Amino acid sequence: MSSRRIWRVGALIAAGLALTGCATTAGGAGVNSVVGTWQSGESSEPHLTFTEDGQFRGNDGCNKMSGRYEQDGDTVTVTYVAATTRGCPGVDDWLRKLETLTVGESTLEVYDASGELLGSLARES
Repeated sequence: MSSRRIWRVGALIAAGLALTGCATTAGGAGVNSVVGTWQSGESSEPHLTFTEDGQFRGNDGCNKMSGRYEQDGDTVTVTYVAATTRGCPGVDDWLRKLETLTVGESTLEVYDASGELLGSLARES
């Protein structure tokens, strides 16, 4: 291969790597990604952490939970949830009923299967 061709290939690889660094996360251009940790201000501290590989884990204030999710724009759909079933008197385990979520810049709204708003979590800073 000529040195000129090697230089062109190198330039194309460098440009591709540079553009990859500018890529947006799960939701696409102009969409807030759910990836990261979201928490409640409640004393029992419900929280969820979403990873780039489509999995999440968290706690509803009493029970540990984990599962899988898919993000389409600002909407996140939970596709699988597993949770422990400890009894915690006096703890509102509203997060356990999550089905879909709406991602904002700093707020994650949590909805149940009927579309009712259950509550919200704030993005961890």
